[in-house]
Amino acid sequence: MMEESAVEVRLAQEEDVGAIREIFLLTYGEDYPYNQFYDERLLKKVVYSDNYLFLVATVAGRVAGAGAIYFDVGSYTDLLGEFGRLVVHPEFRHRGIGKRLMEARLQFAEARLQFGYIEGRTEHPFAQRIAEEFGFAPLGFAPQKFRVHGRESLALMGKLFGNAQALRRNNPRIIPEAYPLAASVLTGMGLPNDLIPIEESEGYPFQGEFELESLEERGIPNLLRIERGRLKRREIFGNMMLSYGQFLLQARKASYLVAKRDGVILGAIGYIHDALGKTLRIFEMIDVSDNVSGYLLCELERRAREEMGVAYAEVSVSAYWPQMQRTLEQLGFCPVAYFPAYVFRGVERLDAILMVKLNIPFDPGEVKLTPAMEKMYDIVVHNFREKRIGIAIGAFARSLDIFDGLTDSQVRKISAVCKLKNVEQGALIFQQGEVDRNLYMVSDGHVDIVLGNEATPVGTVQAGDVLGEISLTSGAPHVATAIAGSNVQLVVLRHRDFDTLIQQNPRIGLQVMQNIARSLGNKLKTTNQAVSQLYTQD
Repeated sequence: MMEESAVEVRLAQEEDVGAIREIFLLTYGEDYPYNQFYDERLLKKVVYSDNYLFLVATVAGRVAGAGAIYFDVGSYTDLLGEFGRLVVHPEFRHRGIGKRLMEARLQFAEARLQFGYIEGRTEHPFAQRIAEEFGFAPLGFAPQKFRVHGRESLALMGKLFGNAQALRRNNPRIIPEAYPLAASVLTGMGLPNDLIPIEESEGYPFQGEFELESLEERGIPNLLRIERGRLKRREIFGNMMLSYGQFLLQARKASYLVAKRDGVILGAIGYIHDALGKTLRIFEMIDVSDNVSGYLLCELERRAREEMGVAYAEVSVSAYWPQMQRTLEQLGFCPVAYFPAYVFRGVERLDAILMVKLNIPFDPGEVKLTPAMEKMYDIVVHNFREKRIGIAIGAFARSLDIFDGLTDSQVRKISAVCKLKNVEQGALIFQQGEVDRNLYMVSDGHVDIVLGNEATPVGTVQAGDVLGEISLTSGAPHVATAIAGSNVQLVVLRHRDFDTLIQQNPRIGLQVMQNIARSLGNKLKTTNQAVSQLYTQD
């Protein structure tokens, strides 16, 4: 075992650059996406950059490890820092070098930061264990964010410093989909659970008539006027702002998509697209109205998916603006992390929700996590699976006559309370005379309808049709038996969920009831004809 006194931690210097580069190569191979750690010229700039605190650990004069705090992760006043780039030479591992580098960084952070976080690798739990040992708590799990050999997921962890907790704004207003994750984070960090779930939050409209173009320098003054007038409304957080200036925006490879009408600039959305890593991060929204905001988000999401080849898109959104959270959720984004006291605004610190959309199959692969991080993993995985199911249900529900006349937002509300159920051929779905008060929508396969003890079906319900309307609306027993005529996939709407939904949204209930009445009239007519033919043949 190496003596503790044999390890020296100090600021990195120019002569350390070659050794640091070698350790990154030995740790990550040739596929590390941040090329500044492989190019000695760029790495030298990093070592001396004001945006980094870069430390090395040496043993007998030899560089054995390196670690940094990256400050350029929020706007200048947010006092944020990412504890990253912790690497130890393979010859010096398991000797406490990682812990010494963490101790040195924390000493610096106590006087400089109010919020620190770590993106820990999930290929091995080394970084997670060190982070937990020094008081970092799980914040979330970012699936398939990091491109190394394939796509690696990241364990997100955080720690508050200084006055962060005292300055934290109370009572975040969040959509229900984010509640389990946010509540778990607050509990894990020893903070009060003062969350307010907002059930009825509507997203911003996606429709509009706008011309879109990339930002040009002459358009910046007009956008700055909008930005200054909307600062209190800031809903998206990032490490760039239009006010930083064109030169810095270009240096960071930031882009803006601008919305105009009749030549007048009405808003813009800022983002950074990493073509190599196939990632996109949205860092700013500037708009004069909700319509502009919704339209820009929808269009950027479409371009990222269809034109840019983005696999992973993320945005940090205010935990106090459920309308923006709902808008992103409707575009397919899922909450993956919760950051208490994340950014400084005015005289207080605000919580944020990290929301992610994957344009590739959800497959976090084999991950190695600490027990505390496994709880976060389970919540995030559940969110993504529910999201994929919800998207499939929503697309199917829009095709059903029973939901004619409903807006997209209303269909999404119904889809959110529906469940998928797979039934094997020949299995009973419901029995004549039984009361289960469920509406069954056939999304795949077909269902045979049988009366009494008859062996011959009197009708067949094909994919795209529904059954169980009478039981759902009146509580009356089923008038026939339903049997899976093939392997069937059903979308099930339970009465208690439907009843709660229409109490909160009476217009949905009225429209669906009218559609059900029309459907039942047509279905009873068809059934009567089938029964008459059956007994005529006898």
